[in-house]
Amino acid sequence: MPEERVERFNLAERLGHWSHGITFIVLLLTGSALVFRSYASLIGPEGLRLFRSIHHVMAYPFTFLTVIILLLGTPRTVGQWLKECLTWGRDDFRFIAAFPREFFGLKVQLPEQGKFNAGEKLNSLLTIVGSILMAVTGWILLLRDSVAPTLVAWALPLHSAGALVMGGVILGHIYLALGHPNSRESINGMLSGKVSARFVREHHARWYRELKAGEFQGKKQQKIA
Repeated sequence: MPEERVERFNLAERLGHWSHGITFIVLLLTGSALVFRSYASLIGPEGLRLFRSIHHVMAYPFTFLTVIILLLGTPRTVGQWLKECLTWGRDDFRFIAAFPREFFGLKVQLPEQGKFNAGEKLNSLLTIVGSILMAVTGWILLLRDSVAPTLVAWALPLHSAGALVMGGVILGHIYLALGHPNSRESINGMLSGKVSARFVREHHARWYRELKAGEFQGKKQQKIA
């Protein structure tokens, strides 16, 4: 009997996720050459000009594409996601306090979570705030000849610091999705859209109960009809 699968993310959610992730990584790699001299000398003047052009072009999809995909493709789930990310309870803070042990493979009992655990909520909030910071400061730097020099002076260190923080966040995200034995099945949610029911029961128990309660209610209404 095939294992039960649960839909975690729809197509628009997955496209939004990958468009954001890919554009950010390209921007991080190309932008590093504009900041670190050793990197710039490694690729040479022609490579540096190419990286600068790619960096400027990728600013457009990074700023606009993901937002367009999510708001046009799946506005209802985006609203649910934002609401859940901004809703924190005692179990969420308990999860954050205990999660470092889980991250490093130590045994720990984590509190039950909804569709998004507290770590995913924190990652989402950091990504949203960081992306806004990177977009705003990036466009100030791109249009530096048209804005006040004071803004440019502030934008440069903020842009660099934001890149370092978000780079660290995405490295942790990749590790949990691909390398961590307890959570790497989560990558299936962003590839096929579905994960195993076992994974949902173990990592998102509260959400699993809500799904089952919804299924039961739906079947009950069908019988009445």
